[in-house]
Amino acid sequence: MDKNKIISRFEHTIDLIDDFNLKNEPVVLSKGELFIDYGEKNNKIGLLMDGLMYASYLSDSGTEWVSRFFFPPNNFIVSNHRGFVLGKNSSEAIRAYEDSKLIYIEKDEFKTLLDTNHKFERTVRILAEESYIQAMDRIHSFQSLNAEQRIRKFFEEYPDLAQKLQRQHIASYLGIHRNILTRILYKL
Repeated sequence: MDKNKIISRFEHTIDLIDDFNLKNEPVVLSKGELFIDYGEKNNKIGLLMDGLMYASYLSDSGTEWVSRFFFPPNNFIVSNHRGFVLGKNSSEAIRAYEDSKLIYIEKDEFKTLLDTNHKFERTVRILAEESYIQAMDRIHSFQSLNAEQRIRKFFEEYPDLAQKLQRQHIASYLGIHRNILTRILYKL
């Protein structure tokens, strides 16, 4: 996606949120602090203004995998969307990778904004479409690229993010063992 368009979409959303009188003020989650935990009822969505957060899930074998990173301006909507939309307990834990500033929007407030504000509804729709495209791109990468190609793609698309992350988290996100990531990085 076009970097200027991504930055513009982020800034537009933050400006739009500033126009509303939301119940919650921005908060800072310290590194390691949870936004939502496994099995927790999910009644909030977050707008990440600054920082870095990540979502993880547990496989049937008990292994924890990183499923997403949240960072402005690219991925600034922080949510276990499945739980939020369907009213189910969270199947993911979402925590701060570094100190992170975000605004919480409660589910009832979110629904009211969707129902009463055309600009908000349109922005949410566009962000949902972009999120869907990113998810499909990730699925296609897993299905069609080998480990080395996934690593190259990640480092090309997110060089700044790659510098902040520990190798074990990059490997988990890419669905590979940390030793494989290390070996390929030495080769590159």
